[in-house]
Amino acid sequence: MEPHPLRGPVRRIAACASALALALGTAACTGGDDKQPAPETPSATPSASAGAAPEASDGGEVTDADLSAATDRFLGFLGVIDDQDWEAACGYVLDPGTGTAPEGERLQQCADGARGAMADYEEMLRPGVFDQLDASMVQAEPADDGTISLSLLDQPVEVPMTRGDDGQWYLSIPF
Repeated sequence: MEPHPLRGPVRRIAACASALALALGTAACTGGDDKQPAPETPSATPSASAGAAPEASDGGEVTDADLSAATDRFLGFLGVIDDQDWEAACGYVLDPGTGTAPEGERLQQCADGARGAMADYEEMLRPGVFDQLDASMVQAEPADDGTISLSLLDQPVEVPMTRGDDGQWYLSIPF
């Protein structure tokens, strides 16, 4: 089997994506002494907003629709990261205090912190750098704890996704 033509660049992108997600969470979205709670069973009411996640599965069971929704959310995260839209990027990270994305002051703190945390990656973050990625390059697998593990062309992304209380899938970064 011939290697995928984007394998080399995507390996670098996958490593960058994982580093970016970790940097965003550890440096930008911290809440001081907050601790990441164990994933909870989400409500059965999906978000009514555009692009809402599929209806929550019960008991932490991850469905094919969940895997697809998490893949789309991860690609959305990468799209806003390469545009350096830090507020939007923070919208893809779970705030353990609310069970959804950070809002208000927490969102601003996250965005301000992300801007500083990502300064080391500026040379890699140009608009469109992740545009070559599509869902066929992302592998999403259910984990035993109800989260979803991601990889990009077999390169693991070291940040799992978990369902928020609003039914959306978020990067689960320990605070």
